Amino acid sequence: MKTRLLPLLAICASLSLSAQPPTSNLYLFNVKKVGDTLFQFSAPKFLSAFNLKGYNNHPFFFSNNELYISTQSPRESQPEIYSLNLSTGIRTRVTDTPDGEYSPRPIGDGQNFSAVRMEFPPGDTLQRLWQFPISRSNKGRPVFTDIDNVGYYLWLSTRELLMFLVARPNQLVKVELGNPRKEVITVNPGRCIRQILGTGAYFVQKSTSFSQPWKIMKWDQRTVGRYQVTDVVNTLNGSEDFAVMSDGSLIMGNGSILYRFRPGVDRSWRKMADFSNYNIQKITRIEVSPDNGKVVFVGQN
Repeated sequence: MKTRLLPLLAICASLSLSAQPPTSNLYLFNVKKVGDTLFQFSAPKFLSAFNLKGYNNHPFFFSNNELYISTQSPRESQPEIYSLNLSTGIRTRVTDTPDGEYSPRPIGDGQNFSAVRMEFPPGDTLQRLWQFPISRSNKGRPVFTDIDNVGYYLWLSTRELLMFLVARPNQLVKVELGNPRKEVITVNPGRCIRQILGTGAYFVQKSTSFSQPWKIMKWDQRTVGRYQVTDVVNTLNGSEDFAVMSDGSLIMGNGSILYRFRPGVDRSWRKMADFSNYNIQKITRIEVSPDNGKVVFVGQN
């Protein structure tokens, strides 16, 4: 199955004529740092031309040139995982199930990836984390059979994870393969969890009060005894998706604008780029390639 990734400017004109814009779209840019606070975004590509009126979300780089996504066309009842080869433009369907798969992530062993599967047994809905072979040699298996309320997750290693569990209230917990214990990090977290290699993770702490801002927090797993959680920066108003660049800076979208924050350096978010010329009105999920040369995000028009 082959689909070419079209230049973004060629797509924007057709989108502006559409009475019903797509639910969500994927946009790719090359990114280059040209100064201490200046970045250049170039070579735009519209990645979801194959599914203009559908759901295109949860992007994740498996390598600098391979992107996994969750996508659902208007003709399908549930989303499936696809891989996009960014060099050749070839799109490959990775899962094909009656259930829905979201949030693909490499496990780190080089052989397997994971995804949240929404299952529909009679009279119930389960959200479990599943493991699949990258080779697609079998149909996968649950990572945890007894945890069925997974919303989002982050692999800390091939054995340890942070998980956003859907509950009342929602919880961010640390779990380990083969260990039934769940260590609660916080309640009422946001959906975005990002690893800080060797030290811990960033996550969003939501407030239960409209008058209090949401915050990006740092969870430090090096702390002896109890883990330490500290404030990093307030999120941009209403935003909860962010990514971490190789220099340690955070990037977050708000409306059509992408912002950057350097922990320990900046006092507030700084504007990186405005994508309103591409008919993008709201930036949500953001991913940066391992070499920091590409950025992809979900945009709503």
